[in-house]
Formats: sequence, C-alpha cells, structure tokens
Amino acid sequence: MFKRILPPSDKKRKRIPRLSEVLLNCFSSLSPNCREEELEDLIYFILDLYTFHGIPVAIADVDMDQATVDLRSALEEHAALKSKQGKVGSPEADDSHMFLVLDRNVMGIPWESIPVLRGQSVSRIPSVAFLRDRVRLASAQKKRSGGVVDRVSLDLRKTFFVLNPSGDLKGTEGRFRPWLEQMRGVGWDGVIGRPPSEQQFLNALSQKDLVM
Repeated sequence: MFKRILPPSDKKRKRIPRLSEVLLNCFSSLSPNCREEELEDLIYFILDLYTFHGIPVAIADVDMDQATVDLRSALEEHAALKSKQGKVGSPEADDSHMFLVLDRNVMGIPWESIPVLRGQSVSRIPSVAFLRDRVRLASAQKKRSGGVVDRVSLDLRKTFFVLNPSGDLKGTEGRFRPWLEQMRGVGWDGVIGRPPSEQQFLNALSQKDLVM
C-alpha cells in the first residue's frame, strides 16, 4: 500500500527501507474496526518515518481517503488469515499482554484508557529489568517442574492492598472499600485512606504473594 504512495526509487537515491517486523507486528494488532482517525494517524506516522530516512514524500498530495480504505482492507485480510490459521493449528490461549515502562513525566497519563489500548491486557512495570527477572523466575520454575510454566502460582489469601493512599480519590475509595473490607475475612490485609508505613510495606513485599 505504501509503495503506491512513495516515489519510485532510482540509482541516485538509496532503496526504500522496509518496515521492521517489530513495527509490522505492532501495527497488525490494530483492529480493522478502528476509527478513521486512528488509521490516518498510523499512515502519517509511517510516512514521517520514510521522510526521516530520506525518502521524499509529498504528504499533501496523498489521497488519505483511499489510503485509509486500503489500510483497513489490509487489516481485514490479516485478521481473517489469523482467524483461519487459529482454527487449523493447535489451540493456543489468546493471552497477549502489553507492559508499559513509564517515567514520572508521563506516568500520570491514563494510557490504559486510550482507544487503541482500551480492552487490551495492559500492566505497568517499573523497569525492563523487573520483567526480565519475572521471565527468569518462570524459566527456573519450568526447569524444576519439568513442564511448561507460563505463569506464577499465587496464594491469593496472602494479599496486601493500598487504597487511596493520598486521600484525594474519594470516589474510588467509596467504590472499592466495602469489597476490600470484605476480603479481610479471607486473609487480606491493607490500608485505606493513608499511605502504609515503611515497615508495613516491607512486610508486605517479603511476606505476601500479591501487593495491590
């Protein structure tokens, strides 16, 4: 689709670079039923990438209506092919997950609620090193058990929670407080409306299986 938009390559200019597999896999996860604005954003993003790599693109001359139609058709064909392959091959759990590593300047933005991520499984983690540590733990458990380990088993009775530690989310506290108070009956522990003490937090990290 983009080859039809980009100018033809010649001997004086280097060949048009190919999109990486990482980008293609990321873009192909976009739903064929997404909004026109999201398709346009994707098209502009890719055209900017080509421009950055020295390929002159007359963006003002691009027929954006036709480009969005072509891109949606490509996404529909890709989704249909994935669905067909999933039925023919061995059944696999659709448990794809996205991890966000955010610094303090952008962590306040509700990324999980933007349209392209809404409805997907998303988690925030402090660093890539943290994720590598979890993967290594799963690998170690796999070696000990001799089987396939793709998740860690938790004793959910060993849970510590912190609800509205800064005291400014009264609506959130009102919604979750009754349920969390009820969960104390099965062994949960935690604090509501205030931050935990340093010792409480250390005990939670060292003695509990899950900290929320």
